[in-house]
Amino acid sequence: MTSDANTQSKINQTASNYVVRLYSGELTAKEEQDILAWCNESERHQSAFDEAIKVWDAASALPMNIGWREKLEGRFYHIRYMAASIVVALFCLTLYLHQSLQGEPSETSPSQHYATAIGEVSNVGLSDGSTITLNTDTAVTVTFSAQARELWLLKGEAFFDIAKAPARPFLIHTGEKTIRVVGTKFNVKLSDSGFDIAVAEGIVAIEEATSRNAANPEVKPEPVLLEAGAMATFNHNNALIAKQNKDVVDKAQSWRSGYLRFDDERLDKIIESFNRYRTKKIVVDEEVSSLRISGVFKLSEGDAILTALEATLPIDVQKSEENITVVKK
Repeated sequence: MTSDANTQSKINQTASNYVVRLYSGELTAKEEQDILAWCNESERHQSAFDEAIKVWDAASALPMNIGWREKLEGRFYHIRYMAASIVVALFCLTLYLHQSLQGEPSETSPSQHYATAIGEVSNVGLSDGSTITLNTDTAVTVTFSAQARELWLLKGEAFFDIAKAPARPFLIHTGEKTIRVVGTKFNVKLSDSGFDIAVAEGIVAIEEATSRNAANPEVKPEPVLLEAGAMATFNHNNALIAKQNKDVVDKAQSWRSGYLRFDDERLDKIIESFNRYRTKKIVVDEEVSSLRISGVFKLSEGDAILTALEATLPIDVQKSEENITVVKK
């Protein structure tokens, strides 16, 4: 047995002992604090304890929606189980430990696909505690394994709130680049030429996709690190990185609150952003495309932005059954 396997075996054994003690009905306040401290020491401790809890839950038919911390903090000291239930649970724990010692890899979970329609925004909760907010016309595929958490951003835009798990990095594939994180919050928006990223919390690393290095695996460019408050645009071979303040990063994810915010931006770029939420697109005449405007617009108000633009800029909005055109007044 390798040193690492021996260490993991001891961790698994400690986790199983703690779980048995937890459900013995005789857990003391001191033991409760010991368990919490042990789990907080490392991600491997936490993971082993969580797995042991799952095995016990499956064996003893405990409610699956009750987290172990809630069980501890609620101090279910008076719970009693029949001896037979404990024997069954101990058998399941022993089986789990045996599989861990044999080094059997955990199977990769089935891929999950999530998507939004035009004009729709949706929140998705993942099994690891991470949450993703999908913007309009967005599609992702998620696959988890024992080694990594992976997501493919197929189209659109999403805000990520990634749960911390140092032993299982979260990888977001965007085509030519891979975004690697452990636990952080950030916004990613795909474009025809690459993607934009705004980091709200933590640090993210932008790496070359593995497939791009397949021909020359020895060439491993250093990843680009972005800290909280940074915004960057990644095209095919270039990166434009700008250190910004929190206000600018917040603006990049304003869509999550149902608004789009603009500060002295071109009219054609503003309309391009709104068209992502519309089935009937707005066309901007080239003569007025460079006009600039600032403001906060509510996504749910539909054509209200057109009324606001007409009141602010020297333009006319021409509507027909086929399209809407913005021209010079």
